[in-house]
Amino acid sequence: MNQDRWREILSVSARLFKEKGYRATAMEDIARELHITKPALYYYIRSKHDLLYSIIDEAIGQLMQGLERIRDSGDAPDEKLRQLISWQVNMFSRYGDFTNVYLANEAELEPVRREYVRERSREYEKLYRQVLQEGMGTGRFRAMEVNTAVRAISGMCNWLSAWYSGNGKMSADEIAGVFFDLVMGGLEGRREKRGAS
Repeated sequence: MNQDRWREILSVSARLFKEKGYRATAMEDIARELHITKPALYYYIRSKHDLLYSIIDEAIGQLMQGLERIRDSGDAPDEKLRQLISWQVNMFSRYGDFTNVYLANEAELEPVRREYVRERSREYEKLYRQVLQEGMGTGRFRAMEVNTAVRAISGMCNWLSAWYSGNGKMSADEIAGVFFDLVMGGLEGRREKRGAS
C-alpha cells in the first residue's frame, strides 16, 4: 500500500468527519475530495467504520508515543507534568482533525474496538497518575485524590476540541503554559499557604 496515499486518505477523512460529522460524511464525499472513485477508495479501506477506527488509532498512538517518552525521561515530576500538558495540548495543533475525531466519535466504534481504545485511554490516564504520585511522593505536589486530579487535567486539555483554533491569539504552547500554571497552582497552592502562616 502506498503510505503517502493512505496518509492522505486518513487526513482528508478526519477533516471531513470533523467538519460534517462522522454520520453525515459518506464514502462518496471522501472519494470526491480525494479525486478518486468510490471503488478506488475501497481498495484502501473496507468500510467507513474501519476508516474511523484507523483515524482514532492514529490519534491515540501519536498521543501515547509522546506521553511515554516524557514519562521515561528522568525529569523531575513538575517538569514531566509540564511536558505532558504541553504534548497533549499540542496534539490539537499537530493532529487537530485526528484528535477531534477521536474525542467526538469514540462511541461510534464497534464494541471490541471501542474497548481497545478505552484501554489505551486508561494507559494514558495511568501515565498522568504515575507523574502525580511521583510528585506527591517527593513532596513536590500536595496530597490529593489522584484519579480526580488526572480527570480534571485531562478534561481541561481535551476541552480544547470545542474551542481551539490555530488562528487564535495564543499558540498551543502559550495555552499549555496557562494550563500548567493553573494545575501547578492547585498542586502547590494550599501547601504553600500553610507553610506561610
